[in-house]
Amino acid sequence: MAILDPYSDRSRAVLAWVAVFAAIGGLVVAGAFLSDPAANAPDPVAYDDTVELGLSTETDSLMSDSGRIPRVQVFYSQLQYVIGYNGVESFVDRLDDGDTERRFGYPLVAYVETFDGTEPGTTETGLFTAAESRPSSWTPAREAVYVVGSEARTPAGETVIPFASRDAATAFTGSHGGETVDWAELQTRSFDVDSGAVARAMAPERWEVADRRVTAAERTADRPVSVTVGADAETISAAVDAAPPNTTVVVPPGSYEERINVTKPLTIAGEGAHVSGGGNGSVITVRAPNVAVTGLTIDGTGNRTRDPEAARRRAEEAAQGSETESWDTNIQLGYGYGDAGIRGLNAPGLFIDDVAIDTNASGVLLRDGSDAVIRDIEVNGTGEWDDGFMGITGMESRVTVTNGTFTNGRDGIYLHRADGSIVRNSTFRRNRYGVHLMYTGDALIADNSFRDEIFAGITVMTRPARNAIVGNDVRGSAAGIQSSGTLTYIGYNTLAHNGLGFSTSSRGSLYEHNVVVDNEVGARATTVVPASRVVANDFVGNDHHAGAGAGPLRVWADGDCGNYWEGANAGLHEPGERAYRPTWPIDAALHREPAVAALRESPVNELLERLRGTVAGARSGSIIDPAPAPEPYAPDRIAAAADPNGTAVHADWRAQIDNRGHAARQLDDRPMTADDRNATRPNWGTEPNERAAVEEASP
Repeated sequence: MAILDPYSDRSRAVLAWVAVFAAIGGLVVAGAFLSDPAANAPDPVAYDDTVELGLSTETDSLMSDSGRIPRVQVFYSQLQYVIGYNGVESFVDRLDDGDTERRFGYPLVAYVETFDGTEPGTTETGLFTAAESRPSSWTPAREAVYVVGSEARTPAGETVIPFASRDAATAFTGSHGGETVDWAELQTRSFDVDSGAVARAMAPERWEVADRRVTAAERTADRPVSVTVGADAETISAAVDAAPPNTTVVVPPGSYEERINVTKPLTIAGEGAHVSGGGNGSVITVRAPNVAVTGLTIDGTGNRTRDPEAARRRAEEAAQGSETESWDTNIQLGYGYGDAGIRGLNAPGLFIDDVAIDTNASGVLLRDGSDAVIRDIEVNGTGEWDDGFMGITGMESRVTVTNGTFTNGRDGIYLHRADGSIVRNSTFRRNRYGVHLMYTGDALIADNSFRDEIFAGITVMTRPARNAIVGNDVRGSAAGIQSSGTLTYIGYNTLAHNGLGFSTSSRGSLYEHNVVVDNEVGARATTVVPASRVVANDFVGNDHHAGAGAGPLRVWADGDCGNYWEGANAGLHEPGERAYRPTWPIDAALHREPAVAALRESPVNELLERLRGTVAGARSGSIIDPAPAPEPYAPDRIAAAADPNGTAVHADWRAQIDNRGHAARQLDDRPMTADDRNATRPNWGTEPNERAAVEEASP
C-alpha cells in the first residue's frame, strides 16, 4: 500500500493548498452572496468587445459583402466577459443545455440585434442582408419580436431574424415568408445548431471523397505515349515541347540536369529517373491543368523562399490602385513565391505520384487554384528546419495527400485558404509543425504519424470551421494537436510522450476517444469561454492530466458519460461515482501518489469541494468531470502507446462513426435544411466542374 510522504515536494504542495483553502473558506462563504448581480442590468456593449460563440467570425467575414448574421450579447451572473452569439438560434439552443448555466451562471440580461429600418432582405443566394448604412439596434431579448421560418438564411442554414417592433417583423414576413413569435414562444422552438458532431459525421465521407479524387487523377494520367526521352528527344524539356496535349512523355532511367516548364496537359512518366535543377530556381514548373508527374527523383532546387520581385510588383500595383492590398498579402508573398521541386501555378488537376524530392526550399508549391492530388511522395528538407521551407505549400489550392513522408521541413505541409483539403496515411518527422493549416476549413487530417515535431504535430491557426482531425498518432513532440477555429472534430487520436497532448482551442467543438498517455500535460483548456465537449478520452500516465487557463469552470463530460482519468477512482467511493477535478491539487496527485486519497476523503476537502461548487470565484480556471469513467475506453491503444518509439496506432474510427447519412447529403448543391443539421457549404467535397470526372472514375 502506498504511504503518503509528507516531506516530498508534491505532498508539501498538496498540504499547502489544503491549508490555504481551509483558511479562506470562511471568508468566501461570508462574502459570496452579499450582492444581487441582477439588481442593475448592464447596458449593451460594442459587439467587438464580446467573446464570440456560434458561427465563426471567419464565416462572418466571408459574408461581409453580402450577408448578415443576427447577433446576441449576453451578460452572465458568474462570468466577467460578455458573451456574443453569432446567430440567435445558437443562444436559444444553449438556454436549456445544463452545462451553460453551470459554467457561466444564469443570464442577467440578453440583447438581440434588431433590424427595424435597416432595409432587411435577402441576397440572390438567400442570405439574410441589411443595409450597412442603416445601423441595427440592441433590444432586450424579452422585448423583441422574432421571425422564424422565413426564406432568409445564413451559411449555417435557417436563421431567426429579430425586430424591435411587431410591425417591422410583420412587414418582413410579408416579403420573405415565415411567422412572428415572441420570446416565450421562441424558447419552445428547436434549432439544429452546428457543432463538432457535424465534422465527425462528415469525416468518413471525406475519406471516400479522397479515394474518388485519387481514382479520377489516375485515370486522367493514363494517356498514350507520344515521346520518349533519349529515343525521340534529347532532353525532358524538348520532349515536353514536342508532345501533343493529353499524351505521355516517358523518361527512362538516368540523370537529367535541367529545369522543365509544362504549359499543356501532359503526363511525365519517369521510370526511376533523376532530375536536378542545378541549385537554381524550381525544377519543374506547371502552368496548365491536368498535368501528371510520376516516377521521378528530384533535387537541386534553389533556396529562395520568397520572391522579392513579386513583393515589389504587388506593392506597386496596390499603390496605383490596380490591386487591393489584402490583409494576408505578406503571407501570400512570403509562402507562395519561392523555389520548389515541383511548382504548380494556376494548374488545377495536378497529379504527383511516386516522387521523391530533396529540397533546399519547398518540395511542392501550389498557388492560384492548383488543386492537386499527391500520392506516395517523399520530401526531405534541410538539416535544420529553419534553413529550408515546406514539404508542401498550398496557397488557395485544395490538396489531397495520401501516403506521403515529410522530414526536416519548416512545416511538413502548410495550407493557406485551402478549404476541403485532405491529408491522410502520411508520416512526418522532425519538422517545425507536421501539418499547419491557416484559414483552411472543411479539411480532414486522418491516420497520420508524427514523430519529434519541434513545435507541434498538427496546428490549426486562425478561425476556420468544421475540420476533422482523427486517427492520428503524435509522439515525442512539443505538442500533439493545437487546433483553433470552430466546430472542429478531434477524435480517436493517440497523443503520447509529448509536452502537451492537446489543447481545447477550438470553440463549439468535440474532443472524444483520444488516448492521452505519458505527456507532461495531457490536455489544456485554453479558450476563455468553454464551449466544447470533452468526453470519452483516456488520460493515463501524464505528469498532469489537464490544466486550464483563466476562465469559468470547464465541465468535461456529456451527461453521465465522462473521461477516464488514471487515479480518479482512488478512495472509498465506488468507481465513477465521485467527480474528478484534474486541476484540483489533491485530485491531480492521485495517479502519482495514491496515498493522497486519504486527504481526498478528509472532512476539510469535502467542505472545500462544496464551496467550489457554489462559489464562482473558487471555480475560476478549473476543470471538473462529474462522471469519470471507471475503466479505460481503449485499453489496447493505451498499451500500444506506452513505447515512445513504437509503431503508430490508428483506431478503426470509420467503423465507429455513424450518422453517415448526414455526410452524404453534403455532396448536394441544394440549400441545407434544419433536418440536414445545418451542415454548411460542400467545398470539402467535389466541386461542380470536377463532378463529372469523379462520377466517371467511381467504380
